[in-house]
Amino acid sequence: MKNFRLIISLFIVVVSFGVYCSQNTFAAGRNVNDSNSELLNVAQLQDSNTPNDYIGGDAFNLEFGGILKDYVNTDGLVNYAKLRRYRGQLSRIVDKLADIKPEVYITWSRNEKVAFWINAYNICTLKGIIDNYPINPSRIMLLFYPANSVMHIRGIRSETYFMIMGIQYTLDEIERDVLLARFEEPRVCFAVNYGTIASAPLRNEPYIGKLLEKQLDGQMRNYFIRSGGLKIDEANNAVYISPIFKMYKWHEDAFLKKYETNKLFRVRAPLDRAILNFVKDYVSDANADYLKRKQYSIEYMKYNWQLNEQPEDLENK
Repeated sequence: MKNFRLIISLFIVVVSFGVYCSQNTFAAGRNVNDSNSELLNVAQLQDSNTPNDYIGGDAFNLEFGGILKDYVNTDGLVNYAKLRRYRGQLSRIVDKLADIKPEVYITWSRNEKVAFWINAYNICTLKGIIDNYPINPSRIMLLFYPANSVMHIRGIRSETYFMIMGIQYTLDEIERDVLLARFEEPRVCFAVNYGTIASAPLRNEPYIGKLLEKQLDGQMRNYFIRSGGLKIDEANNAVYISPIFKMYKWHEDAFLKKYETNKLFRVRAPLDRAILNFVKDYVSDANADYLKRKQYSIEYMKYNWQLNEQPEDLENK
């Protein structure tokens, strides 16, 4: 009888301990789900990243920094000759674009996503050029473009595919269908780099979600300080503007949609009015005052298709 009572007592202790552990495990699990419900719901999708694989938008954007710091100077010119020798570094970061999981991407903030796509565009442009560097000019295209122009690389913008999150994109699709159509951010026209002198300079740092507004505004102001961005000829009452605004139809549509207001420049054609409304916010006070108050003709500059390569590249080919 004594042994029987001992067995019953031990049984009660074990059962009680099991119930206690189960309740506390459930409570702990509930607290985790409450604090991370959005992320955990996303992680339950098929083929999702495990928590250890999760990476935030800006954490991933920072991974573009090594390439940009090592091969792009402060003027936005690229050392393509050196980058070609170390192309493995470029290939690895391009490969990482394919591995980003959509269920992780959707947890990023809007600005992190915009920064990601700008960075992806610029890195993929470098990859497209490096895969064809030094550029072998076409005899026919030499009639229209310089010998080192990206225009000698057949289909670099519209026929070369880059895998991003399991989907193939062209450079045109990234700019037109993602950055402009989905995010409606016209400033990206001066953040993505086409591998040319006339496009906005390539920054030697990645775009970051937390700094995106500051970076884009700085990019605009730096661009319109350049002679290739804006030139005012007061003697001849003429204003010369970058051709980037009219480079592609989707550029025109983006600026018309956001900046075609009747508050200023009402005598101008709709596209000219939209462009002036945009430019005035990123130029000096004196230039902005001239644009708003004076009478002048508007001319669009000729696009410079030369490759944005550092001068020493020419000696190292």
